[in-house]
Amino acid sequence: MKKIKLFFPVGIIPLVLFWYSCNKPEKGVSPPLPGNEPLTTMKVTAVNVNDSKDTVSATWAQLDPTGAAAPVLTEDTLRLKSGTTYNVVIKVLDTLTDITPEIKARENYHLFCFSVSGGLNLSCVQTDLDTNPKPLSVGLTDQFTTGSGGNGGLEVTLHHQPNVKNGSCDPGSTDLDATFTVLIN
Repeated sequence: MKKIKLFFPVGIIPLVLFWYSCNKPEKGVSPPLPGNEPLTTMKVTAVNVNDSKDTVSATWAQLDPTGAAAPVLTEDTLRLKSGTTYNVVIKVLDTLTDITPEIKARENYHLFCFSVSGGLNLSCVQTDLDTNPKPLSVGLTDQFTTGSGGNGGLEVTLHHQPNVKNGSCDPGSTDLDATFTVLIN
């Protein structure tokens, strides 16, 4: 009997170790990163925070997959009032399909960046955050604040940044690059 009691615990240890080693998750294996989305259209809608009747929008579309044809601008000028703050929503489409929910689902890989040109007095701040351990801006929702009157361009770029997103526009590749005309009066 003593031999069986002593033998049983010693014999079970190798079996437990074998079972544990076979059931460990693999280290260093990552799922493939999502690629760039096929995007053709961006719509920017701005709502005056003090007067919801003051709602303006502009739509940019590049329907030619080669990029040879000029983009199509609908409601081509974003007309904003001077000295005003607007809540802004960006919607992204692939022809007629709304891709915005996919971008929201992959917000940890995306960042909208804004570049103002032509002496335009416009401040653009992203107001939504992703779910990274240190939350970073996304830009599907934003706040635009206007200064004095003027006109110029607003370039809105959607950056694709899987595993390199750091809050700046530099890393990654570009999913969509649209330029809108802005008039502040």
